[in-house]
This record gives sequence, C-alpha cells and structure tokens, in this order.
Amino acid sequence: MDYSALANELLCVRANLLLVPASQQLSQIVRGEMFVLNYLVTHENTVHPKELSEKMAVTTARIASLLNHMEEKGLIRRSIDPNDSRQVDVVLTEKGRNAILEIRGKVISYVSAMLKELGPEDAEAYVRIQNKIWNNFRRNSQDSTA
Repeated sequence: MDYSALANELLCVRANLLLVPASQQLSQIVRGEMFVLNYLVTHENTVHPKELSEKMAVTTARIASLLNHMEEKGLIRRSIDPNDSRQVDVVLTEKGRNAILEIRGKVISYVSAMLKELGPEDAEAYVRIQNKIWNNFRRNSQDSTA
C-alpha cells in the first residue's frame, strides 16, 4: 500500500472539506472562544487557564488574551480559586452558556445532516475511524512520554 499517495489524497480532501458548511461549523467550535465555551459547558465545572492552554495547545499568554476578550464580552468570569489563591477559576456566565448552547445546536444540526447523507453504515464508520485516529494518537503520545 502506498501510504504517501493516500496521505497526499487526504491532504487534498481535507482542503476541499473546508468548503463544506458542516466542516466549517465543526472547525469553528474547536478553535478560540468557541473552544473555551464548549470546553466549559461540556465539563460542567470551573477550569484553570493552564488546563485550557494544554487542551488548545497554545501558550498561556494566548489563553490570557483570549480570556480577557471573553470576559469583556461577558461570556466568562474569572475568580480566585478558593482552594488555591495562586490559581484562577474560569466559569461560564449565563450569556456564555446561552451562546455556546445555541452554536452547538446549529453545529449538531449541520453535522447530523452531513452524516445522514453518508447513510447509517458510512456515518458510523466515519465516526469510528475518527475515534480510532484519536485513540491511536493518545496511545502513541503516552508511549513516547513513558
């Protein structure tokens, strides 16, 4: 099997997928403010900026800037962690929760329509393969740090 040729084909496909509305919506929710809002709403608790930095793979300075803008917009609130005064807690405001729930609803709608077009078998296979890629990455990352 020529994995280089497949990799080249995948690069072309991924570039073309940037034009697909469902892919655009997914891309939007895994970057910047939407990532932070989505992370907060799906974790149902407070998080520290360092955790966001690690999950987004960006610097803590970038997170601080992002959180400043989000706080100015009223999407999040920061406060001193009552258990560790050296830490800052980041929590969703009601405005932030409403914003991300509305966006998540739209994204789910777009992606559901895309998966429906694939049909049940291909849709399940697509999600299964995406999960397999993620699990392989996590396993290999853990192996390289051990």
